[in-house]
Amino acid sequence: MENRSPGHRRKRTGCLGCRARRKKCDERQPTCSLCSKKGTECVWPDNWTAPQTVDSFCFDPAGASSTSEPQTSVSIRGPNLSSLPAGPLWVVSRASTVDSNSDSKSPSESATERGPRKRSSGPLRSRAEHLRLAPKVSHVPLVIPPDLDCEEGSFQMLFQHFLSRSMPSMSVDNVDTELYVSTLLPVIVSDSLVLRSVLALSSLQYMLSHPDNDMALKLASSCYSKALSAMRARVALSGTGARDDRPDCLCAASLLLALTESARGDSTRNHVDFASHLLQSMSNSMRLGINQKLYRNMLRVCMFLRVDEAVETIPSLFTSAQLIDQVDMPILAGHLWDAEHRASATELSEECGLFQTPFITGLLTIHHLARLRAADGAASIDKDERVTQLLAIEMQIMSWEPALPHTSLRVRQVWTLWRLAMLILLYESPVDGKFWQASRRNDCYESFMKELKLVPKGHESIGVMLWPISMAGSCAQSSAHRELIQQHLTESCDSLSARMLAVVANMLQLMWDGNAASSADDNTVSTTAELAIDPSLISPESMQELK
Repeated sequence: MENRSPGHRRKRTGCLGCRARRKKCDERQPTCSLCSKKGTECVWPDNWTAPQTVDSFCFDPAGASSTSEPQTSVSIRGPNLSSLPAGPLWVVSRASTVDSNSDSKSPSESATERGPRKRSSGPLRSRAEHLRLAPKVSHVPLVIPPDLDCEEGSFQMLFQHFLSRSMPSMSVDNVDTELYVSTLLPVIVSDSLVLRSVLALSSLQYMLSHPDNDMALKLASSCYSKALSAMRARVALSGTGARDDRPDCLCAASLLLALTESARGDSTRNHVDFASHLLQSMSNSMRLGINQKLYRNMLRVCMFLRVDEAVETIPSLFTSAQLIDQVDMPILAGHLWDAEHRASATELSEECGLFQTPFITGLLTIHHLARLRAADGAASIDKDERVTQLLAIEMQIMSWEPALPHTSLRVRQVWTLWRLAMLILLYESPVDGKFWQASRRNDCYESFMKELKLVPKGHESIGVMLWPISMAGSCAQSSAHRELIQQHLTESCDSLSARMLAVVANMLQLMWDGNAASSADDNTVSTTAELAIDPSLISPESMQELK
């Protein structure tokens, strides 16, 4: 029998006040020492009469190699509500390896360099260790805030749905889920606006999963309108110094509402604009005072969502002619680089999910292409200068910083599809009225379709690949490729509970139907030249298939 280290067994006893503060309780009754010192009521959950010990870091070796399904286990238990004080008080079981205080410490000195943090040669955790350290929500006692105006059963159901369905749908693998558990949940349980935004997203996805349920439809409409009302009320407090004026929570709520709008099939621009404004306008003391892991991930998610708004009209195909310049992208990237300089190598090595900095900063390529298009409209750029700038952008894509060690195969595969899609966009940039590199564009498209075949249909990663799939769909000519793209989009609608996939699928179908009326010979291009794709652009699975 495998020996388990007793050092990783945590007691689930102690008063609820200490748990909410994430402090060790000495369990002195009726009032523990910490509550006595702070002068607060010491509340004990009467449904936990015996000490409970949970192995927070239990590791299933058989599941370590699987990256297609999040490893978060969710179970919810509610205490006797009559025994608890009014107000938002929740407890979330988390891995104790994350030091909540270390993220909020001010740096001893500010970073003197701009740009991504240099890699450390120090020891990094193995992939198996990252999986083993991923926290599991073992039980979450919930108390409904008095101003939430939500029936208890609906509240518990929606919160559980968020934990078990919404968070995995925003993840590519369990590392991404761990980031949400360790950064987002503490904000959710401490701020009513973020909680309302969570309920808006969860209720919408629940309604999309149960379209014939009238109660689900009514609940989604109610939660969405209440979240928007709470957002307007919080914005009115912004900058006033009020107790509820928390820009980090306001930003997190804005990003959650942006995800809600995306799931509805609507534009996320207003919410992403506001989140970007908050991240740019924070004072230095505010930046250093909030949880740094949360801050870094909000910057990354905001930059990623910016890509979805990189075209003039939504929904629209992503082409170089449609791109608009997102001027805040370099500013957000600068703040992200500063935040990484304040973090340790160990902290950054743990953030090896999809939204790691090498991937997010690689998306700046789209900003550079949009800026080049804007320059075309403002002034005349001769052919040589334009080609020189396109070559510089090509070099940037081909020399994309590699993924962090122990990044999962599924995340690397998503990266591959994004990079190939950006190369397609680059090579079809107009030069003298033609594609800059037509044959290379076609080669990248063929490589993209080979990679897409390896992605399981209905997998959560499709939700973060709408831009690449839309890019490839605009190039698709064969019926087999079009069918594959449509299968991925339609079969993911149920698993992700999002309308945007259906919107993109319909948009592509309309484009294909319109093209069918035209002669296929009108836009025939030569494909004699071949592109030697950088091996780092091809995932290991695809390399095995080619062999």
